[in-house]
Amino acid sequence: MRNHIDYDRVEFEKCMRGEMYNTTFRGRDELVTAALMLCQEYNRTPANDKKRREELVRELFGKVGKNPDVEPNVFCGFGFNVEVGDNFFANNGCNFVDPAKITFGNNVFIGPDCGFYTAHHPIDMELRNQLYEWAFPISVGDNVWFGGGCRVVPGVTIGSNVVIGAGSVVTHDIPDNCIAAGNPCRVIRYIDEHGKTVQKEDKSMDYGKKVWIFADGDMPPQGDEEPFGHEALTITNCTDVDAEVKVTVLFTDREPDQMVLRVGARRVNCFRLDYPVGDENYLIPKGQYSLILESNTPIVSVLGRLDRRKDFAYYEMDGFYM
Repeated sequence: MRNHIDYDRVEFEKCMRGEMYNTTFRGRDELVTAALMLCQEYNRTPANDKKRREELVRELFGKVGKNPDVEPNVFCGFGFNVEVGDNFFANNGCNFVDPAKITFGNNVFIGPDCGFYTAHHPIDMELRNQLYEWAFPISVGDNVWFGGGCRVVPGVTIGSNVVIGAGSVVTHDIPDNCIAAGNPCRVIRYIDEHGKTVQKEDKSMDYGKKVWIFADGDMPPQGDEEPFGHEALTITNCTDVDAEVKVTVLFTDREPDQMVLRVGARRVNCFRLDYPVGDENYLIPKGQYSLILESNTPIVSVLGRLDRRKDFAYYEMDGFYM
């Protein structure tokens, strides 16, 4: 049904790589319409026509294991970015916003009215109104149960053997073998394969990748003799593990760049962004930019500016935590 659609693969690949892309790219509306038509057909297929329901699920999703069971009123943005393992079950009213991959392992059970959202929109209203966005994948392991009404935001990884309590909003990674709940969702207790509570001594590395977004950076212009000011990124690592922070720099008028910053265990480092920093001696030119930080361990990050101009003397901004 969708193989014949001609779409802008360059812009679509930006989306799949987590780069800023414009949602008006050629062919997007046709891809979304095709997914909506499949959803509509599935939702009105009689419950006793199990053969046709499975055919439609396999046509809608990108990959499907054995014994899929999806209740009606399902919605997908593209559909082909949703991949499910064996014995997948989704109760009624589930929503998969999938400009990036949404991957489920085996034996995943999803309660009613759950949403999995990979799309992230700019805080900058001008970019948002021009229909730019990012997309970050969601990954779910094996043997995971979501209670009703859960929400999972872009970029989250959920481990295996996990229970997510009803109504939870999952804003960061969840480790294996636990019960987690709340808004934001957090680990309530760790469990074994039989659901019994176990003690876990070191939880500092259980959370996996962390993502922070600074949406409104603006490098000041340079004066005749010296810079008007500079912006700096301060990273605090409170764990016993060295932090490796991948920084993606997004611009409005050029392709993204990346750098890697390292902060030792229980250390604080301040990186001036108008000086060469990181492994590749990268520095940000003047103009507007946004930062996406991905760290292997929890960090505290602040973007600040010192400026000789009175109106811009000093400000600081906390990252938007994903």
